[in-house]
Amino acid sequence: MDTNLREEVHTLAEEAFHLHLISGYGDGEYDNEYQIVYKGKPRHLPLERAKAFLTDLIQPEVKSFNQFRLGWMLLLESYRRRSRDSRAL
Repeated sequence: MDTNLREEVHTLAEEAFHLHLISGYGDGEYDNEYQIVYKGKPRHLPLERAKAFLTDLIQPEVKSFNQFRLGWMLLLESYRRRSRDSRAL
């Protein structure tokens, strides 16, 4: 049994759960699988497939958040420049 892979899948599952992408997760019935509850249905996946599934599920959320964060940072910088320029006048 690959303990590192299981821990990685568990970490991904926790993140997906906190992002409300899945409604449950945990060890599967067998050593080489992991259970993920997605859209109300429990799915028993081999560890490699569970990792790929969770990564694919989380990736758009992370990308969207990073785009939001970048936009927010650019907006703040724009306000700082305007504020600094208006004080210089």
